[in-house]
Amino acid sequence: MLDSLKLRTAAALRLKRVPRTVVCHFYNEAFLLPWWLSHHRRIFDHGIMIDYHSTDSSRDLIRRYCPTWEIHTTRNAYFDSAPVDREVEDFERGRVGWRMALNVTEFLYGNFAQLDYTARKTRHFVGNYVFVDPLDGQPLDPAKPLHLQRSFGYYEDDPLAIRKLDQGKRASRSLHNFAVRYPKIGGRHWKQPPSLPDLAIFYYGFACLDRDGIARKLQIADKISAAEKAELDPGHPNLATQDELARKIDQFHRPRCDDLSEEIRALAAHQYPDGA
Repeated sequence: MLDSLKLRTAAALRLKRVPRTVVCHFYNEAFLLPWWLSHHRRIFDHGIMIDYHSTDSSRDLIRRYCPTWEIHTTRNAYFDSAPVDREVEDFERGRVGWRMALNVTEFLYGNFAQLDYTARKTRHFVGNYVFVDPLDGQPLDPAKPLHLQRSFGYYEDDPLAIRKLDQGKRASRSLHNFAVRYPKIGGRHWKQPPSLPDLAIFYYGFACLDRDGIARKLQIADKISAAEKAELDPGHPNLATQDELARKIDQFHRPRCDDLSEEIRALAAHQYPDGA
């Protein structure tokens, strides 16, 4: 019995935690990056940040919060889905361990530790909680994590979300420990339903809906080529005007929202065990 316990203990000590890498492309995200970087350095061992020629302080913020992470200038002329996907694939291909592509509006929360010693080739799909500005007049406090400031939202449970981008639907992201090919439709989103109930993305793209917040959300339109714009649905959120986006949020998002404090507390406890 004692010898068996010693063998099991020795085997456990030889296990190495699987490294974790996040890939993120950004353009003028100085508003959200301090929150995003502060949060994800709790989860990922390394980050690969792809800059689409930002003109604000985004690069300086990355160096400040995550000084060992890589910063690359994109090779792409435009923020079109296919070339973005190929660039992310190329950066992921040279990595070992868990890989995930996230936007600066997407914050991963939950029980990542369950995957720490997974050796076999595995992929999981991670769903979304979408949080919306409650319009209560309270500005966001840069000193507090966003999950302590935004609880008005909903869980995206539409299995056809990837086909309803004009309604702001959020399809799953892929978390994988091998090189993947991203699908032609979806922009690194997947049609598969979430596969891990205690791991989720908190989406904060609608968390600040003052005029500056909406302008930040829509700034990517200037980075999309004319050819891609012609192929996108006219109602695509990246092509909307400020007034159109505000109307869509009132139409498609607010009616679904409720207080998600309990869900937030359960998932955030994995990264913030002290509640901070």
